[in-house]
Amino acid sequence: MAFIRNKNIVLRNIHDTYFLLDITDNYQDDKCVIYELNEIGKFIWENIDGKTIEQVAKKLHSNIIEKIEYQVVYNDVLEYVNILLDKNFIRE
Repeated sequence: MAFIRNKNIVLRNIHDTYFLLDITDNYQDDKCVIYELNEIGKFIWENIDGKTIEQVAKKLHSNIIEKIEYQVVYNDVLEYVNILLDKNFIRE
């Protein structure tokens, strides 16, 4: 099953650090919640739209220089996708 990113969630780069920000949040007192991403999280976010977990895991695995088993990469992508789903950052 392919996933679709929530169009109200945007990726921002601030001083070489990546964040996801929900632009629909109601910012009371100029406060909001942002989610910091590492390079793998950024890769998954940028590649998940319209793709399946398997497609993203294969692409990520092919881009990793170190020798890591595909199943480890797949499990990491699956775990992160579940977090994105739980936060409504993506949908099926």
